[in-house]
Amino acid sequence: MEKAFVEYAYDVVSNSKEPLSLREIFDKALKLSGLSLDEDAKLTKMSKLYMSMSEDERFVLIDKKWDLSDRHSFSQIHKNDVDLDDEEEEDMDEEEKEYLREEAGEEAEEEFEEESDDLDFDKKNPDEDEDDDLL
Repeated sequence: MEKAFVEYAYDVVSNSKEPLSLREIFDKALKLSGLSLDEDAKLTKMSKLYMSMSEDERFVLIDKKWDLSDRHSFSQIHKNDVDLDDEEEEDMDEEEKEYLREEAGEEAEEEFEEESDDLDFDKKNPDEDEDDDLL
């Protein structure tokens, strides 16, 4: 039976004396697993590893470094826990995406606001005839 990739990550973190970045964990776990992946597959695999580690109670992310949760006190792990409303959860999703881009070595995507092409129908067009409004 093939070992799950998150188990290789667990082996890496448990053998480390200090917390590691996702990139460090991923690179070492990839080497342990013996997998050979192209760049696109690596990014996909790293994203999946991030999700797996986020959902796995054995891991904790503190100050952008991963460690084993049993190495930290409850107060260290939960010091930043707050109830998030929907808007804050969306922001958190963007923060997670940014974190993954940083870990993968990609530059952050710039967000552009497009100018609205909406017409202001409340304003009167000076070229219109007032008589046309009566039709």
